[in-house]
Amino acid sequence: MSSTNLVSKLCLAAGVSACAIAASSALADKMPVEQSMSTLEYDLLSRSDLWTYQKLNGYSEAPFLSELVKAGKLPPVGERLPAEPLVMSTKAMSEGIGVYGGVFRHVIGGRPEGWNWLAGQHHGWGGINMAIQECLVRNGPLWQVKAEEQSGPLPNLAKSWEWSDDKTELTMHLVEGIKWSDGDPFDTEDIRFWWDDNVQNENIASRLPKGGLGEGTTLEVIDAYTFKFTFTKPQGPEILKSLAYIQGCPGPSHTLKAKHPKYNKDASYEDYRNAMPADAVPPVVLGGWVPVRHKADELVILRRNPFYWKTDEAGNQLPYLNEMHFKLSTWSDRTTQAVAGTADFSNMENPGNFVEALKQTLSADAPVKANFGPRVLSWRLELNFSETNGVQDEVDAELRKFFRQKDFRVALSHALDRQAIGQSVARGPFMYPYSGGFSSGSPYYDYDSTVYYPYDLAKANAMLDALGLKDTDGNGIRNMPGSGADLEIDMMTDRRQVTEKKQADAIILMLAEASIRVLIRNVDTIDTASKNGDFNMLIRRKEWALPTRETCFHLPIANSCPDRHLPGSDGTRNLMDFEIEMVDAYQTILSTWDAVEAADAAKTIQRLWTENAYTIGTVQAPAALLVNKRIRNAHPGTPVNMFEWAEDGVVRERLWTPKDQQLKELLPGTIAEY
Repeated sequence: MSSTNLVSKLCLAAGVSACAIAASSALADKMPVEQSMSTLEYDLLSRSDLWTYQKLNGYSEAPFLSELVKAGKLPPVGERLPAEPLVMSTKAMSEGIGVYGGVFRHVIGGRPEGWNWLAGQHHGWGGINMAIQECLVRNGPLWQVKAEEQSGPLPNLAKSWEWSDDKTELTMHLVEGIKWSDGDPFDTEDIRFWWDDNVQNENIASRLPKGGLGEGTTLEVIDAYTFKFTFTKPQGPEILKSLAYIQGCPGPSHTLKAKHPKYNKDASYEDYRNAMPADAVPPVVLGGWVPVRHKADELVILRRNPFYWKTDEAGNQLPYLNEMHFKLSTWSDRTTQAVAGTADFSNMENPGNFVEALKQTLSADAPVKANFGPRVLSWRLELNFSETNGVQDEVDAELRKFFRQKDFRVALSHALDRQAIGQSVARGPFMYPYSGGFSSGSPYYDYDSTVYYPYDLAKANAMLDALGLKDTDGNGIRNMPGSGADLEIDMMTDRRQVTEKKQADAIILMLAEASIRVLIRNVDTIDTASKNGDFNMLIRRKEWALPTRETCFHLPIANSCPDRHLPGSDGTRNLMDFEIEMVDAYQTILSTWDAVEAADAAKTIQRLWTENAYTIGTVQAPAALLVNKRIRNAHPGTPVNMFEWAEDGVVRERLWTPKDQQLKELLPGTIAEY
């Protein structure tokens, strides 16, 4: 089997990248030629080389679980596993079958909101979500799969599926015999509750929004392990990727129903959202580890799930690692501690750390390995296009009218010196201009479909003048022609994110050169603060690698999203023509069975997004995956983010540590007790 580097893989994956397809239109400006920093090489595998579903001759488990079985505190491992568990193949393991025991240490900057992911709560990010949630299908490990087998996601909770001849019905089959971490059976009642009472309920902020699989899509339960989606028009295999993390992850209906207003007349939707608070551990989960200890602002400890439903080829129940730690610190500290060897894993995402981290990891006795991948980290300015939502006064209303004019957005782009912005964040070759749309590390990115409006202050000023935005009172700030107010734009920023702060400082100075005043509005968590659309402009990191991955953050595929274009109080919104065209192209990606057609649709999105400056991209950067050298099976080719973040791509349930390098567990012998 041939080996390919990461850049080549991006051009091959699923035939969806348009690297070799000519541009469909002449572009006004071309992006600078990018020099990739990736030198990774790895072998590509067949889907069946990753895992299968099969009954094995016998099963083994972590020794302390065997002791609990002998004490009558747990059923035997064979009774806890499905009849045909998911079996991880050694072909996909870089260092083979592992041994039990030890700790895997994370450092994260987030704080758990709670454990009710069905209601949209996150668990602090940085890998906690992926450690406890299991979803119908899986995208992350697709980076290991041959290009010709890339269509659609990998199976997970749903082990198989089939389509009707007209492609309007999708029947999915769950693994039979999976159990929740409290021993309760997982079945289609959990699927029905997820869909009917959460996804379809507009009072709940489901990660998969109502209409996210197409308006009018229905779900029918056929039996305890079979259910069927019915679509209003034919669909294609890519729609299944919407059922992977973080959108297609069912929750424990047997514990949550009692908190849901549909089943409890005394409950409110706020009660339901907070039905599994962060300090109420352990929650009931399907993942390999269960949170058993939460010390606010300090630490979350996860212990192995005795009912986890995956094994290796030798019949060893996974995961290998007994304990997982998430130290609650800062995102910058995550990299610092990984480089120092006091943490085991980090997606190195803060470019300000890159130079020093590289120096330290190049040492022969460094405790950590660093592998740079493609540029997947991207930052952008977002303007609010809603004509009424979040509008406080006539000045806001007038601003929104300008935001909806293409020339205004293009003028802002021309006012930004992206090279200077990048160097303000990190000296050296790390930063690259970003126009918007798909990050350049995405398998869907197409260079020739990307329109670039480079730094040109004279052009920016001329365009703003032509819009009637002139300094009529002589104070150095342009005035709006309707209200006469100074052209002041409030910009929401996340006070915890150093990279965004540095960019914001540079943008303030650059827009001042175009006679626009920017007023900073600091918030603690920008995605939370912005979700109701109460802002005019914001800057945040929001990469987009996979069209079906949290599409609601990017395109108006449902009334509840994106937060920069929400409906008014009357439930209506006026989508711009190019927004409608992008949504149509996205629907083509979901419905087609032709990889070239999907590539063309992705090119259409990229062209429309960047040509219309839908968001005003600033810069993009590569990320490096840092893994402690004592961790085994952390495949050296794992990208930080391609089809999903590396916490999913590295497949943590198959990671292990040699006995002589295992760290002391904080809660040895502990399992979740309900």
